[in-house]
Amino acid sequence: MNTVTSPHRGRPPLLLNIGPAALVVLLALTLACAGQTSAPDRSGGPATPTGKMCHSDQAEDESDPHPKIHDSQASPTKDNCDIDRIANDQERRKMEKYLAEFVRKEDIVRSLKLSSGDVVDCVDIYKQPAMRHPGMAEHVLQLKPSGEPEDRKGEGREEPLGEVDPTLKSKKDPQSLKQEYMVAREQCPEKSVPIRRLTMDILKNFKTLEEFRRKNPPHLVDGPTNLHQYAHAYRNGDNWGAQSILNVWSPYTERADEFSLSQIWVVRGSGANRETVEAGWQKYRDLYGDYSPRLFIYFTPDNYGDGGCYNLTCDAFVQVNNSVYIGGGFTNISQHPHPSTAWEFALRWQKDGTTGHWWLKYGDTWVGYYPRSLFDSNGLRDLAAKVDFGGEIIDQQPGGRHTKTDMGSGHFPNDGFGYAAYQRQIRYITTSNVWGIHPSLTDSRTDSDCYDISVLNSTGSWERYFYFGGPGYNNHCQ
Repeated sequence: MNTVTSPHRGRPPLLLNIGPAALVVLLALTLACAGQTSAPDRSGGPATPTGKMCHSDQAEDESDPHPKIHDSQASPTKDNCDIDRIANDQERRKMEKYLAEFVRKEDIVRSLKLSSGDVVDCVDIYKQPAMRHPGMAEHVLQLKPSGEPEDRKGEGREEPLGEVDPTLKSKKDPQSLKQEYMVAREQCPEKSVPIRRLTMDILKNFKTLEEFRRKNPPHLVDGPTNLHQYAHAYRNGDNWGAQSILNVWSPYTERADEFSLSQIWVVRGSGANRETVEAGWQKYRDLYGDYSPRLFIYFTPDNYGDGGCYNLTCDAFVQVNNSVYIGGGFTNISQHPHPSTAWEFALRWQKDGTTGHWWLKYGDTWVGYYPRSLFDSNGLRDLAAKVDFGGEIIDQQPGGRHTKTDMGSGHFPNDGFGYAAYQRQIRYITTSNVWGIHPSLTDSRTDSDCYDISVLNSTGSWERYFYFGGPGYNNHCQ
């Protein structure tokens, strides 16, 4: 984390011959400027008179479209400074009440501190936030879904076979990565689940508690001016879920209130009735307190209104496994230059039949589920109507231009394996509980000059796959 210092540090002071009145004005201006680059108040209250902590993402800014873009490091236009954004005292009290009730002290069986600085509370599995929801009083905890989708050779294939796996042309095969939590000296004990400890240091980055829970900013407009920018591929049609293997990078993010992610969406409903379950990896400094990519989940029962939330920050997702840390970071990430190891992990959303829940699988582990009762008949209660895969970023349009925030690795799809980010082995689950392989996907992007996607087919284990991403701001994306 970098602290902003004066641009004149180390230079001799400039001596001016000024009168008393001008000296008073100069002193006032000096104090005002000092307040903009001062030290932080980590308690979650207003910044102290000594100032704020400023920082920037140290990942490579891939804004140069040439092949050697990984050789240069571009600085952000402006450092991000920690400030208290809470709207008012009433909202602060609301947040403090939420923190006190979110995870109760008496429900914590152990607390762990990871090397990243995260504090993880191991919460009694039966007293996690979702199980304390008033509507869950009669809920019977399930440990896994009733079964796996069937894999019928040739059935569910929608696209012809294509080229051989791109890794066959490379010297290095992709590797499955682990979470930092998984390799820690100790993990949460059986019958408890890991929940990241929240503090006002995170909540004060948001104006309201509702803003903290939403995919902020709201989804207001479509097209190249949208603050949410996408490069994705989707399939419309009734389904019971989807699976993909996601390649993990640490994309440069220009602002702390911008994120960059790669994910799976499962969707049904339209307008105010749109409901989704989502999962992938995300880099979002304001939400997590650092510039590291992390495993995340999200759901909305009300078209990205106030009803949904990230991870385990509301009483929605029921976690049943103690070995996966939702909201946690990874041991490795893919890096330039090529050839370096491509790190990846598999994710799946699976509906457990018409009357079952929406289950999340990370690698070979069933992590937990969103209960069916969270959704309505117009949405995801019984099935989904769309599966979607790809990248998303937030463009806060700093200085009136497009953000430099990267999507994926920051490289465009045409750069291919080892440079561009990918998702592979993309599948969906039919409502007969059969794998749909090589699905027909419709690709879409907000603005191909900023971020793009290229959907492909493989004869081998990559199956249906795509490269995606881009650098954001460049000569053609402004």
